[in-house]
Parts: sequence; C-alpha cells; structure tokens
Amino acid sequence: MNDQGEIYSTLRFLQSPSESQNRLRPDDTQRPGKTDDKEFSVPWRLIAVTLGILCLLLLMIVTVLVTNIFQCIQEKHQRQEILRNCSEKYIMQNDNYLKEQILTNKTLKYDVLKNSFQQKKELDSRLIQKNRCHRENEIVFKVLQNTESQMTRSLMIHLIYCRQIL
Repeated sequence: MNDQGEIYSTLRFLQSPSESQNRLRPDDTQRPGKTDDKEFSVPWRLIAVTLGILCLLLLMIVTVLVTNIFQCIQEKHQRQEILRNCSEKYIMQNDNYLKEQILTNKTLKYDVLKNSFQQKKELDSRLIQKNRCHRENEIVFKVLQNTESQMTRSLMIHLIYCRQIL
C-alpha cells in the first residue's frame, strides 16, 4: 500500500434550514457525549442570554414609564377638575359678596332718603305750626288792640309766648 494518508469525511443531508445554521464544519470533530444537532457554541449562548435579559429589562422600563405617564395624565385631569371647582366656588362667593354690597348700599341709600324725608316732614310740620301760630298771634294782637284791659293783654301775651316755646 501507499504511504499516503487516507481522509474520511462524513456526509450528511439537511432536513430544514435551521439545521444548516447548526451544522459542524468539516474539519471540526464532535465531542463525545453531546449531540451535534442542538448544540450552540458558548459565545452565542452568552450573547443570546444577555440580549434576552436586556429585552426583558427594556420591557419592564417601558411598562413603568407608560404607567407613570397614565398616572400623570390622570393627576392632571384631577387637578384641572379641582381648579375648575375652586374657580366656580370663588365666582359664586364673589358674586354673593357683590350682591351683599349692593344690598348694603341700597339699604344705606334708603335709610338716608328715609331720614331726609322724615326731616323734611318734621320741618314742614313745624312750618305749618309756625304759620298757624303766627296767624293766631295776629288775631290775638288785633283782639288786644281792640281790648282796653291791660290784664287781658298781659295774659294773652303770656299765652302766645308759651305757645311759641312749645
């Protein structure tokens, strides 16, 4: 025989496209006790686990952010509702205050007019009394001029004087 070495290779037929990614190179040898169809090399497994963990972490972050956004939107709506309620209350209180002020002003005006009317009425009454008293005095003086008696005169003057004081 020849001194030339004989080389044997294994020929395999692939059944699916996923098996083509997992096939061994012709010069690689199989490790004993492990199957070659489902075996990944160690760096690819580490990369896949790391990417899975990163994706899970990213999913959790997105979930937390979306939850926070919805809470902020809900709080914003609640604050707007509270602000709207406070504005309505303030407007109603301000409206009531203004109505009270108008009523107070009207009442004060009414009291002033009532007092001035009362004073005018009293002045008119005094003026009427004064005019009546003046007419009576004129009548009494005419009577006194016609009467000769001094005593009657002094009594009448005294009566007139007393009446004017009252």
